Amino acid sequence: MKISGVKLNRRHASRGFALPQLVIVLVMGALLAAVFFSRMEGGSPEYNAQAAELKNHLRYAQARAMEAEGPEDPRFWGIRRNGDSYQLVVIEADGEQTHRLLPGAEDISVVADRLNFVDSFQAVYFDRQGRPYVGEPPVRPGTHVDVTVGYRSVKVIRNSGIIP
Repeated sequence: MKISGVKLNRRHASRGFALPQLVIVLVMGALLAAVFFSRMEGGSPEYNAQAAELKNHLRYAQARAMEAEGPEDPRFWGIRRNGDSYQLVVIEADGEQTHRLLPGAEDISVVADRLNFVDSFQAVYFDRQGRPYVGEPPVRPGTHVDVTVGYRSVKVIRNSGIIP
C-alpha cells in the first residue's frame, strides 16, 4: 500500500551544537580554568595561612612600636628572619636587643617552612611613627620593603608603613 499525497514534516537532524549549548560549555570551561590557575598561583592552603600569619605579625610589631610613648620605651619593634622561621625582636632605647613572644605563639621562633624566604630579607623594624626600617642595624629603606615569600611578596610601603 502506498500512501500518496501525505507529506510528513520531519525536522532535519541538526549537525553540531546549538549556540546556547556552545556558550554554556565555554563558560563552564572558563570557570574551571580560573579555579585551577588560581590554585596554582596562590600556593597551598598551608602557604596562604603562613603568609597571612606573617602579615599579621608584621602589623603587630608595627602597632607595638607605635604604642611607645616615652624615651625609655623600646626604640624599634620588628620581625627578624632566622632560617625558615622568624622572631619578634625589640631594640630597647639603650640598643639592647630582646626577643618577645608573638600573639598565639608558644615559642619565640615562629616556623614558616612553607614560605621560602628570599635571602635578601633579614629583618624589618618599625619606629614610633610606624615607618619601616631594614637590616642590622635598622636603616630607612630607599623604596618600599618587599618580604618575598615564594609566589608573591609581602609589601610594606616606605613612608606610610601600610602592609596591604
